[in-house]
Amino acid sequence: MEPVNWPVDTCTVNGHTDSATRSRFPSWVTFEEETVPSSPKGSPQKPPETPKSPLTPDTNFNSPGSLKKRERPKSSLVDLSRGQRLHLSSLHRQLSLNCTPTKAPNPFLDEALKDVQPSPINPFSSFFEERESGSQTSSVSSGPDISRRDSISILTEELDTDQFEDYRKKALQASAVEHLKQIKLEDPDSPGTTSLPDDPLKFEEPLGPCLEFIKPQPKDGWPMMLRIPEKKNIMSSRHWGPIYVKLTETGFMQLFYERGLEKPFREFKLEVNHEISDPKLQNYDENGRIHTIRIDRVLYKEKRKYQPMPLVTHTGEREQVVKLGTTDYSDFISIISAIQDVLFHLPAIVDLSTVYQNYIEEEITLDVKDEFRGILGKGDNRLLQHSVVTYIHVLSFISGMTDCRLGFNDILVKGNEVVSRQDIMPTTTTKWVRLHECQFHGSVDEELFHSSRMVVFTPLDACKFELMRFRTVFSEKTLPFTLRTVVCVRGAEVELQSWLVMSTGFSSNRDNLSQVPCENVTIRHPVPTEWVNYFRRDSVLGERSLKAKVNREASFGSPSLSGSEPAMRVTLGTAKYEHAYNAIVWRINRLPDKNSGWDHPHCFYCHLELGSDREVPHRFARYVEVEFDMPAASASKVAVRSISLEDKTDVKKWVNYSAHYYYKVELEQKKSLNQGVESEDVDNPCECTAQ
Repeated sequence: MEPVNWPVDTCTVNGHTDSATRSRFPSWVTFEEETVPSSPKGSPQKPPETPKSPLTPDTNFNSPGSLKKRERPKSSLVDLSRGQRLHLSSLHRQLSLNCTPTKAPNPFLDEALKDVQPSPINPFSSFFEERESGSQTSSVSSGPDISRRDSISILTEELDTDQFEDYRKKALQASAVEHLKQIKLEDPDSPGTTSLPDDPLKFEEPLGPCLEFIKPQPKDGWPMMLRIPEKKNIMSSRHWGPIYVKLTETGFMQLFYERGLEKPFREFKLEVNHEISDPKLQNYDENGRIHTIRIDRVLYKEKRKYQPMPLVTHTGEREQVVKLGTTDYSDFISIISAIQDVLFHLPAIVDLSTVYQNYIEEEITLDVKDEFRGILGKGDNRLLQHSVVTYIHVLSFISGMTDCRLGFNDILVKGNEVVSRQDIMPTTTTKWVRLHECQFHGSVDEELFHSSRMVVFTPLDACKFELMRFRTVFSEKTLPFTLRTVVCVRGAEVELQSWLVMSTGFSSNRDNLSQVPCENVTIRHPVPTEWVNYFRRDSVLGERSLKAKVNREASFGSPSLSGSEPAMRVTLGTAKYEHAYNAIVWRINRLPDKNSGWDHPHCFYCHLELGSDREVPHRFARYVEVEFDMPAASASKVAVRSISLEDKTDVKKWVNYSAHYYYKVELEQKKSLNQGVESEDVDNPCECTAQ
């Protein structure tokens, strides 16, 4: 067999000839055999490299070592004209880099390109021209910045790339350090700071009466409603039945079928493990809903969970003792206050069966809740009367009997605190307050408090109880939002309008990042009983109240002679008549609203056309009631600064803050709702001009 000789120009790879292989690539693809296009004029020519021909196999094809593996040809893009593809600023320096040059020339490192001029087309020329003109007309203070930029540009010409990068980092670090040195931290105790001032050590004027807005506690009891039967039964229906409730001095709650009976049909004693549930509204009858509250027996236990991960929790198991309801809101809050007073003054009883109980995770939780009550003037919303009462509840799971010490931001101990580092609790206020009219639970050592101003007590095991209550002075000048309500009567037509906007003087509203929202906002406009039928309509399930929502008004009838349609509108939330309050309730879930600015005003408008001007009362209710909650906020600015436990350092400590606001705003009576026209106040609505 004759040996096969492969010519150099007709090399075959994988069954394809070299010419066929090259025909599969576009024209702009070159191979090593081809010559590189010449450089532009004026640039020195680079000596051409000798092309490497592919390796020719040996004539002895059968020998295993005669045929060597052919290297795959390396392809590269065609080098365009260097003057066309280089649009860079000219390089005025010669870089000396000890590295092997690559086959494809690097425009940043090639010495032949040092004289290439930049492209005349610069899309950013207008930007730099404006910047240069602005720097020329700037003040003298920008002089150091210009010199700094000039020095950096000079250094870029003198230093190489690595040295310049190091210099740039050091310059940035130096400027950051200079910026930090110029920052001045404000002393919260300095007189010129924007934080709230501390309370004085001695009050020249005594505190006013505590506002509760409730009826005085009756000696004989309250008329209430009871769910009959108390337990759910599938075979029978349940309904609300009238009863009469009394509270004795010894802490017993007595339930009577009616007022005047001597013997109750049910009686039980309030205990330390009894808790009052949150107030709720439930369906009562066709007229509306009813206020309800439960008294539960709560037993807290430590439970260990393994799914989805090991976890130790402390949960409470609730057992209902009694559930009461009423349609009178004043009686409702009156009986709640009376039950809280009875539970607060119960003697401290230690359960010996749980004294030696060992918990896997020990923890103590403090709930600090402020109750604000106030009366605001009309127009400017100036505080006429107010009172702030702080209630502190404790729930602890601690092994054994251990004394606990609490430290507050009391003005009397300012600068004299001595606590361990691990006992300090984080706070969000620098204000120091004065505690007034302190009342304590039976487990607190009152004599030690008056001498050291530290609350020392033995916490009840696995039981939530009220530790203490006291009064403070409201430190804010305004409330979270401003409300103005105006009523106008023209003959048989009545117009009622309320404007609401967030207050800029409230400390929480000054910073949008730390702003605390108002939740469950209810604004109640009292309505005379003669007008109730105008807000109700017949439906399939009986009568229902007309409800106004955003972009959907509640119409009361056809347009009147004045051309405006009797209707009720809101720009945020909902509004409807609620029989439980005997008022039109404007409900807003959150303020400020998530979809609007914090300073955006909101409005409630109601236009009612009566059958006759005789239905207009001689005098309207004086106030509009406002009620809302603020989580993680404090109206009294009271803060728990330290929690100390004897010989225990691994106890988890929690402090929860909340505030509840309930105040009244005076109602304005004017001849016109037009704010652009000055109208006189009217005390008697019958004196308004007839239509």
